[in-house]
Amino acid sequence: MVIAYFNETWWLVKGESHLDDVLAGKEAPELDISLKTCKTWSEVLQLWETPEFGRMPWAINPKIITRLRTREHTTEG
Repeated sequence: MVIAYFNETWWLVKGESHLDDVLAGKEAPELDISLKTCKTWSEVLQLWETPEFGRMPWAINPKIITRLRTREHTTEG
């Protein structure tokens, strides 16, 4: 799972199949989650796994990011 940060917002760009579990706080402990900081919107779009015209990636609440940062299998870069 990859969540990109740009313009003060966190965007789910890979791993949408895990979204419901992450939102409920029930993701598998071994699920690798990468938090990436992007300097431009085009960087976010390059990371996006399933881009579709007219759609945007899911925005993730910052409180969920705070919780994810405490996990053993979450990395930042």
